[in-house]
Amino acid sequence: MDSIVVAVDIGSTKVTAIAAEPTERGAVRIKGTAVMPTNGSRRGVIVDAEDASRAVYQALHSLQQHLGQEVDQVVLTVSGAHVEGSNGRGLKPIVPRSRQITYQDVLEVVNHSRSVAVAPDREQFQAIPREFRIDGQKDIKQPIGLNGAKLEVLTYLVSGNTVALQSVEKAVTMAGKRVEQMLLRSLCSGIAVLSQSEIEHGAAVVDVGAAMTEVAVFVNGSIAFSATLPVGSGHITSDISKLLKTTLEEADRLKLESGCAYAANVSPNDTVNVTQVDQSVARPMQRKMLAEIIESRTREIAKLVASALESSGHSSVLPGGVVLTGGGSLLPEIDRVFDENLKHLKIRLGKPTVSTKAYDPGFAAAIGAARFAIQCYDEIQPASGPKDWKDRVRSLFSVLRS
Repeated sequence: MDSIVVAVDIGSTKVTAIAAEPTERGAVRIKGTAVMPTNGSRRGVIVDAEDASRAVYQALHSLQQHLGQEVDQVVLTVSGAHVEGSNGRGLKPIVPRSRQITYQDVLEVVNHSRSVAVAPDREQFQAIPREFRIDGQKDIKQPIGLNGAKLEVLTYLVSGNTVALQSVEKAVTMAGKRVEQMLLRSLCSGIAVLSQSEIEHGAAVVDVGAAMTEVAVFVNGSIAFSATLPVGSGHITSDISKLLKTTLEEADRLKLESGCAYAANVSPNDTVNVTQVDQSVARPMQRKMLAEIIESRTREIAKLVASALESSGHSSVLPGGVVLTGGGSLLPEIDRVFDENLKHLKIRLGKPTVSTKAYDPGFAAAIGAARFAIQCYDEIQPASGPKDWKDRVRSLFSVLRS
């Protein structure tokens, strides 16, 4: 099963597993998908190891049955407020001067960029080279084989709380599988829905999940910023439940079947049938009232995203604008709300597309993780190979060449 990559995305309401393989032309082909409900994770942190592990096992078991093959290892997305990104810099003199730069040189300069102090309760799980420099010359993507006296690198470093990382890894190992690599979830969502041009010239991806919204900014061919916002589409469901006095199940049905994020476009004559907790029979209510509840929370999310983009320092250099994805992006008119709150940026909805087939936005992170594992083949590692996921370093540059 060497050619097949399996990606697992543990969300707050479901576990998504994707099996993919490379094509002869270097693209990606989806071989199978599986989704299982879970309550074992909250905002990227495992709160019920048994439930999360059971959902992972069931998703992978379903995938294995479809494939007719055993899955031994997976790439795993990581998210949550405990995840932080920062920029590191590395420097290495080339001795003797002006000789050709080798893989070992690149490995050493990247590792030098990773040697930043982190709190005792945290550890790095991903390092992504953004730009190499040789003797001061900037914007070099692939330095191996070039000549120079000084090699520098700018790296995007991602770290997480050690206990949280161990817990999410345990959810996979309890299911009998091994984690090949942990990947920043918002990075994966961006790889899935952004075009090559958007990644190269500048764009942001906003993944609206159930319990949180994740933001990643891409400039100059790599990720430059990421943030996790503690509000998602599940909060919209909760608002509907509280204000219309319904169960969460009924609120979710109303959101999915009759929801709209922009109340001005809903006729005051439209009605929806609502079953309240103290009633056995549904009664009609104005659909506009439902839309106003949804819009209020959606605007909060949009404002938080606008603030995150402003803090990134890149909001003025994003010609690709903002691409919305994730399950929450399926809300009708959500792009209209974002457009009003991020007026200087163009907004579009993004579905992951593989071999001309478009998938549900909820699959974006898992598909992006599989694509990263397959297409980021310029892995920088010692000749003996990495010991585990902590040692792996891959750039996005090979994705852009695919």
